[in-house]
Amino acid sequence: MSSITKTIRLSGKAGDSIEDAVRTVLARAASTISDIQKFEIVKVGGVVDDAGAPTLFSVTLDITFGIKDPVEHG
Repeated sequence: MSSITKTIRLSGKAGDSIEDAVRTVLARAASTISDIQKFEIVKVGGVVDDAGAPTLFSVTLDITFGIKDPVEHG
């Protein structure tokens, strides 16, 4: 685990649940960011249909990942 970390904020959505929205954001982040260590849900929202049933779930996450140690050149 790196001793230096960076935190970024990402948002995403899914149609099935809040958990699916979280998984969607984390999976997409993991495709380009290595050493993801933790996440925090910052915001949860969604869209409802005319009957009041949820049709889309959205989340905003703070995602923290390790920063690689610099390579020393001799």
